[in-house]
Amino acid sequence: MKAVTTTILLLLSVLHCCTAQPARGFSAAFYDADGLYDTIPSPFYDDGDYTPRGRLRWDSRRYTRKVESVARLIDSLATDLVALYGVENEQVVRDITAACRCDYAYVHATSDSDNGLDFALLYFGDRFMPERTIRWSNALAIRGTACGRPLTIVITHRCSSLGVLTTRLREMYGAAEDNNIMIMGTPNKLNFPEYGFRDATARAERAGRGNAVRAGNWQMRDRIATNISGIACFDVYAARWLLTRAGEPAPTYDRSRYVGGCGRYLPVFIYFDETFAY
Repeated sequence: MKAVTTTILLLLSVLHCCTAQPARGFSAAFYDADGLYDTIPSPFYDDGDYTPRGRLRWDSRRYTRKVESVARLIDSLATDLVALYGVENEQVVRDITAACRCDYAYVHATSDSDNGLDFALLYFGDRFMPERTIRWSNALAIRGTACGRPLTIVITHRCSSLGVLTTRLREMYGAAEDNNIMIMGTPNKLNFPEYGFRDATARAERAGRGNAVRAGNWQMRDRIATNISGIACFDVYAARWLLTRAGEPAPTYDRSRYVGGCGRYLPVFIYFDETFAY
């Protein structure tokens, strides 16, 4: 395992490289908000820990701090799209976009998960235009147009039938030039090459980088895979303020002890070269 400080320097170096491109291609990021609940008890699932009188003492002050931290993260990424998982409902998404300095619009869809956590997509309206959403078990597909080209975003969290979904998307939208697909999130052991996708995270993972720490080791928990050519770069966004003093992602809670960090996972991002946009 590479030293944490070395890993951070590598990530920041790649981020500088990506954001310094002379011609702006298309960019996207994925972030697992690590259970961003509101403070109101739900009648449909058990979120009692995330209430003012619950085990975690989740009150409006802590909620607002996390919303502002996620908004700060999104603003600092400033990608054309930001796919989110781990937000409780549309009001949470609305609060995040209101706290952002960047002018993001959003798509939200209620999931059927037993933990009450949903998917959302934030986007710049002049870079992406959503046209249709397809709800799937533990996944959400959003069909639209990015810079004049068809694009389907698939946001997933451990979807066991992701291959079936991508096959259906190909059947629905036909020819390869009309069927650009980007899968973002936590996959459930999908063999990407078998379905015609390139795992954009692979190179960074081989270099020892990851977006989560488990048993003292960096792991690439979340991924971006695509059938789009012309990838300029992919990496993990490791801003120093997202990390503990030990160099690991700062959690909101360490078990039941409130820490106040953004979450246990770092965002992953991708830049395409200008040929995708023009």
